[in-house]
Amino acid sequence: MIRLFSFFFLLSILGACGCAASKRTTFRIGVDPNWYPLNFEAFQPYVNGFTEDLLLEISKYAGVDFVKMEANWDSLLDGLHEKQYDAVLTSFPSYQFNQVKYGFSKNFLDLGPVLVVPSNAQLNDLTKLSNEVVGIVMGDPAFLILQKYPEIIVRKYETVPELLKAVVTGSLEGALLDRLVASSFVRDMYAEQLKISTDPLTDVGLHVMSLKGENERVIDLFDRTLSQMKKQKKLQALQAKWQL
Repeated sequence: MIRLFSFFFLLSILGACGCAASKRTTFRIGVDPNWYPLNFEAFQPYVNGFTEDLLLEISKYAGVDFVKMEANWDSLLDGLHEKQYDAVLTSFPSYQFNQVKYGFSKNFLDLGPVLVVPSNAQLNDLTKLSNEVVGIVMGDPAFLILQKYPEIIVRKYETVPELLKAVVTGSLEGALLDRLVASSFVRDMYAEQLKISTDPLTDVGLHVMSLKGENERVIDLFDRTLSQMKKQKKLQALQAKWQL
C-alpha cells in the first residue's frame, strides 16, 4: 500500500510539473535574417548569433518561449499585420508617426555612429570640437549629424583604415563611425591607440516592434528584461561574446 501511494504521489508531482511547463507563454517572433535595409556585411553572422543568444537569455529570465519565424524583408511587416507572428525584430525607425501604428522596445543593439578619438583624449562631446577637424567615411549618414555643428570642420576619407589612421597621426581630432565598425577596429587594430568616447549619437538600432495595442506585453517583457541584463552586465557580456 505504501509503495502504491508513493507511485501515485510521484505521478501527481510529474503531472503538476507538466502543467506548469505547459503554462509557459509562447511568442512568435518574425525576423528578416538579412536585416534589410541595413547591411551588416561581415558582421551579419555575429548579429544573428547574438540575437539567438539574446532570445534564449530572455526566455530564461522571463520564463517564456520564443518561436523565431524567418521572413523576407518585403513580407515581414505584412506578416505582422496578418497576425502570423506577435512581434518582429527590426531596425524600423521609431519615429513619432510610426508610433501611431506600432509599439517599440528599447534597442537591444545600438547601431548609431560614435565618436572615436585618441586613447589619451578627453573629448566626449561634439560641442567641444568647435573649429576642430573631424573625419567621416564618404557617404556615411553621420554627415547629417555634423551638419548640426557648423563650427566643426569636416574631412571625408575613402576608407575606414584611412580615416582612423588620420586620427592616430593627429590629422584629425576625432572621427564619426558606425558603432559596430568602430568597436571592431578599436578592439583589434587600434586597441591601445584609439577609444570610443561617446554613446551612439542617434537612436538607430535593433529592437522589437509589435502592432499598436496588440501583444505589447512582448515590448514590456523585452524592456524589463533588457534593463535587468544591463544592470547585471549580462547584455554587455553577450555583445562582447559576439564581438559587437
